[in-house]
Amino acid sequence: MPSSNVPWGAPALTRVPTLFPGQYGVPGTDHDTGLRLDTNGIVLYVDPNHVDNNDNRDGTNPIAPLSTVAKALTLCRAYRNDTIIVAPNAYWLHADQTVGRATPLAEEVVVTVPGVRIVGLMPSSSIGVPWFPVTDSGVCITVHAMDVLIEGFCFWNGMGAAVTTPVAIKAEWNSGTDLYGDNLTVRNCFFQDGLDYGIQLDFSYYCDIHHNHFEGCDTAAIHNLDVIGDPDYCKIHHNTFDNCVAAIDLEDTDRCFIYNNLIYGAGGGTNNMIDLTGGAGNIVANNYLACTIAQYDTVCSDATSGAWVNNHCTNGDPAAPPI
Repeated sequence: MPSSNVPWGAPALTRVPTLFPGQYGVPGTDHDTGLRLDTNGIVLYVDPNHVDNNDNRDGTNPIAPLSTVAKALTLCRAYRNDTIIVAPNAYWLHADQTVGRATPLAEEVVVTVPGVRIVGLMPSSSIGVPWFPVTDSGVCITVHAMDVLIEGFCFWNGMGAAVTTPVAIKAEWNSGTDLYGDNLTVRNCFFQDGLDYGIQLDFSYYCDIHHNHFEGCDTAAIHNLDVIGDPDYCKIHHNTFDNCVAAIDLEDTDRCFIYNNLIYGAGGGTNNMIDLTGGAGNIVANNYLACTIAQYDTVCSDATSGAWVNNHCTNGDPAAPPI
């Protein structure tokens, strides 16, 4: 967060047939159309508001985009650096839908191809491309693949047709097919109130969650689902949390690095800021907490989970880790 921080450089041009046609009999001049991020990676365009969107296309032409992220995922290849670019829409609380582009991104997708990047490209916005789920307890993005990057989206519960207990992102090991959700990166996203969970993690190692904003999540912003196992070795840093029922709820996790976060919430709450109960080998450093030193032992837990270093309360820095 904000969406304007999403890095996006111009990809390399390999072939536009109308301007650079291939030469018959010359190897390498008649390769696939579209833009490349490297020797392999293609760019797939998704825009449900485009007048000529269609899921029957190959997705590489920005003026003939796909309709859904779900279709784009079927066109991604493992570890090719493929990128899905999602265009802006006006489906937001105070936006004027009468100007057009009012069709929201309303999908629940499952990522099973490793090494892909899903980007909401809306640099003019501070919150990102709006995306919301469509079913009760629905998950916008379920990650059953390694090395996935998600950024530039505003996950929320929609207007008028809100569902119950929705989740923005869930990364988990799908034990039935042995697909892991490890090495996930979530950055520059906005998680709006009305979500039950912002990010759920289940046996997903080495996740990097940074520069996001979580607002009013009804159960937890970042949560250890703990159905299969714990999300150890995570890095959670430079995020802001505003009045979530729980901000960082990672009980039983080990070897996590939680630092440089700003957490506002009820100073009189219980385990509603950082809860690492049952964990080991963690380090929690330089976080700013909207509680007093006396409340620190209650809103956070616990001393046996690792090292708590130079965290800051409203009336000073605690001299010891929370109990």
